Amino acid sequence: MHTKEQEIKAHEVAQEIYRQIKATFNINVIWSWGMEKIQALTYREMPSLTFRVNGFNHKGWVVISLNEGKDLYNIYLLDHLQNLKQIILDLFCEDLKILDTLIETGDMSEREYKDKIKNTVIYL
Repeated sequence: MHTKEQEIKAHEVAQEIYRQIKATFNINVIWSWGMEKIQALTYREMPSLTFRVNGFNHKGWVVISLNEGKDLYNIYLLDHLQNLKQIILDLFCEDLKILDTLIETGDMSEREYKDKIKNTVIYL
């Protein structure tokens, strides 16, 4: 059970994480992730931001949690059923740039990524 204080803390931390993501990435990069269902929550007893993505490399949920004891972030990638797929621990805010690799580009080179985008059919 979460207290009102935990909810407030999660909301404040989630807002700060989201602000840092927007400061780190061009909006087109964030849009390429198909980011939706953005919300604050307490995950593993840590205030967190969560959102769903539909990237080339990861489809499912991303949870970014603040480990307040270390003042560092943890990133958790979960599938659509919320099964844990990957954990990246102890990141500084400037390390959030790894999100694009985790969600969208994976280990593709810039050329491979551009080719993949070119070959993706978008139905409007």
